[in-house]
Amino acid sequence: MRFLTPCVLLLAVACAHSPAPSATPAKAAKAAKAAKAAATLPAMEPPATPPPGWLMLYRADTLMRQGKYAEVLPLYQQAWAAGNRKGDAAYAAACVAARQGRKDEAMTWLERSVENGFRDAEWMKQDEDLSSLRELPAFIALLARIPSRPPHAEAGGGGGGNPELQRLVDEDQADRRPPAGPITPDHWKQIAERDQQRRQRVSELLDAGAAKTGADFFAAALVFQHGNTLEDYARARELAAEAARRGHPRGLWLTAAAWDRWLMKAGQPQRFGTQYQFGKATGKMSLYPVDPSVTDAERERWGVPPLAELRPEL
Repeated sequence: MRFLTPCVLLLAVACAHSPAPSATPAKAAKAAKAAKAAATLPAMEPPATPPPGWLMLYRADTLMRQGKYAEVLPLYQQAWAAGNRKGDAAYAAACVAARQGRKDEAMTWLERSVENGFRDAEWMKQDEDLSSLRELPAFIALLARIPSRPPHAEAGGGGGGNPELQRLVDEDQADRRPPAGPITPDHWKQIAERDQQRRQRVSELLDAGAAKTGADFFAAALVFQHGNTLEDYARARELAAEAARRGHPRGLWLTAAAWDRWLMKAGQPQRFGTQYQFGKATGKMSLYPVDPSVTDAERERWGVPPLAELRPEL
């Protein structure tokens, strides 16, 4: 197979001389900030086309956040008819139907979600959205079948994913599920340490040629997306693009998100509008500034909604 190497970061250097010994910490910090802002990342064409029904699913998610459940199910139905077979989208549709008391429809969506990769039986048991279904024989039978179902590779992702890469990304995601209370700084410090260990192991697996499928490269990209350096985000973009080329349905979006995260880390406006930042004054996650020169047509090529439809806050 072709080995992937980390993207080379091109830095525009304003001065070839080392800082003078007498430079104050404030000046050094200012110089470091200027160097970061001058960083560039090579442009890239979309490595794939957006999956079918992607905009309908985004709009459905937005309406769910607004509590407009009656308007959501038609969008999931349209996305399904368009060919979108994401297990988590089908699961979300099941939750909406169950909330509305449409139990038969909810069970149909739940069956679809499991057929298309949803495997979190423990969450299904405690998800309050599904409370109206828990006593149904069909629900109990579905829960009993999940442990015997094989691990699901994303449609088009190549199948046969590397189990260690999948385990690493599962651990990455588990670390980011909210605990019983707020995530404390100490908790985030522990997560950061585990993130570093995961990136190191993923690098070793990539060097050994362990990544073969779109699912493998997507898992590796997601681990690097949770890094903390420009190099981490550049590599995440490269790995996500390879996942997209190999057919992973979320590879294209993750490529755009890694690009945006690189720009945010460099102190530059993001291109697409995938990244949010925490505002200490508001206590909310707000959309990070977006480059006004990037058109909605360009966003569409990357599976990102029009600027006017991007949520201002999370």
